[in-house]
Amino acid sequence: MKTTTILKLKRNLIGLSIGILALAFSSPLQSQVVRDHRTKKETDPYTRLKNEAKKTAVQKSRMSPIEISQNDPNWKGKTKAAIKFVPFKLEDKKGNPIPPNRKVTLKNGKVITALQLLNETNALEKKLNSKGYSLRINDEKVVSRTVTDTKFLDGRRSLAPKSIGAFKKEAEVKKFMSLERQVQVAGPSFNGRSQMLTLKPYSSYTQSERDQINKYDFSKVSGKVIAQKTTKRRPFKDFRTKRIGNLAKLYEINKTNNKNWGFGNPDTFRANLEGSITRFAKIYPFDPQNTANNKSEFRVKATSKATGSLLGKSIDILNASCQFHAPSNVSKKMSATISVKALEMNLFPPKSTTFSQQKSFSKTYGRSFDKSFPLRVPILPGLDFVGLIGVKGEVGFEYEAKIERTVASVHAKPLIDLKVYGEGGLSLIGVFEGGVEAELTFIKGELDLNAFAGIFSQNSENIVVGVNHYFGYDIEILSGTISAYGEACSPIDIPFIDDCYRKEHELFKWDGFKDSGTITEGGFEPFTLKNIAKYDETPVFTQE
Repeated sequence: MKTTTILKLKRNLIGLSIGILALAFSSPLQSQVVRDHRTKKETDPYTRLKNEAKKTAVQKSRMSPIEISQNDPNWKGKTKAAIKFVPFKLEDKKGNPIPPNRKVTLKNGKVITALQLLNETNALEKKLNSKGYSLRINDEKVVSRTVTDTKFLDGRRSLAPKSIGAFKKEAEVKKFMSLERQVQVAGPSFNGRSQMLTLKPYSSYTQSERDQINKYDFSKVSGKVIAQKTTKRRPFKDFRTKRIGNLAKLYEINKTNNKNWGFGNPDTFRANLEGSITRFAKIYPFDPQNTANNKSEFRVKATSKATGSLLGKSIDILNASCQFHAPSNVSKKMSATISVKALEMNLFPPKSTTFSQQKSFSKTYGRSFDKSFPLRVPILPGLDFVGLIGVKGEVGFEYEAKIERTVASVHAKPLIDLKVYGEGGLSLIGVFEGGVEAELTFIKGELDLNAFAGIFSQNSENIVVGVNHYFGYDIEILSGTISAYGEACSPIDIPFIDDCYRKEHELFKWDGFKDSGTITEGGFEPFTLKNIAKYDETPVFTQE
């Protein structure tokens, strides 16, 4: 007995040891998988958008109703000659009579008698016969359409902005837009490796880092900036110290890239998305002995706007803007101006704040929306669908930014994920029920808007300036179909051709615009300016 107990104890200890070893070897791998999954989830922009939107209630709103008549220029249907009405009898396909009081349940759950079903079916048949249709002839399903001319759809493809390269992933953009850059130091290499120096915005250096960077002058060799250590520094001469504000600028850039994607007809279905990035820099000579009077200034801005239209109902989907400005006069504060409005709701009302010292920003806005309106549209003349059409999903805007006296940078990403949907209609004629089938992406997309401009080194010899930008897109617009239908289903063996008789009105159908890529990019390579104090005879006014 004791031997058995000892053997069991040994087996348990061995099993426990194996379990501990397995945990020791497997946990790091499993943890890494979990971390990778978590990282992937956290970096997916639509996941971030949905998570942010979940923090608040869905913003629902109802727009005024729309009635489309067959006289609408966009309504297209077939006309047929009337046919003779032949009523159905209360009997099955074999000619056997059906009890008039027999209870039957319609597809919508309504319970009526067989006689009521027959009367409503004959009323519907008579209506259809007057338009050239019959419950006995269940052929084509789509009998009418709301037409969007192909010139507004396929015709716009050739006008869409053209990509110059693949859409960069977020990690690639982060690296591409880094405010730090390694530059080679001229001179002999050590162990086969060249000595490298880190450039970053001048105001980001500590005093010891600034003392170190000031020991170098920079020049461009074969398209690359090379750092050259120097021991001799020419004095910065200012012969008109009281007029330093009138120093002529050495360099200026004021560049905006703006693109838009728009498809569809405002009278039927239309969606439009646009974005822009601006980088502005004005560089003046640098006086190491009088830093308070240096006049260089920087500004970056990212904006996005999205609009749409559903059967003539215009929708302002997104209007977002963020601008960051470091003014030339150091006595003036730096400023951040931000505004985010989605589907006519201020996620962040227009606001401008100022800062004396450097400031970093990071924010994600997101809301879920559901905008709808009652719709009445003829499926056949005299047979109307009545129901709801709407658009729902998430809209958001996220940005990161940094502003200092010698740099302004921004990364902004508008995010939209909206689909068109419909809700079942009311009874049209007795057993004729209405509904909607929708698989229509209104807009799903992201723009990646990035820009920075700044000074990375400055001394009495030269100034190193860095400007960079990236504008990418990944969008899907008006992709799919939406149809309104009327359907009559017989729960008893009245001799329809099929169990359900169905006719559809096609509200919209298109394979959509789907594309991604890079619109424009800078490719940051710092460039040098000779720090020569040039003066104008007449005052030069800056953007103070």
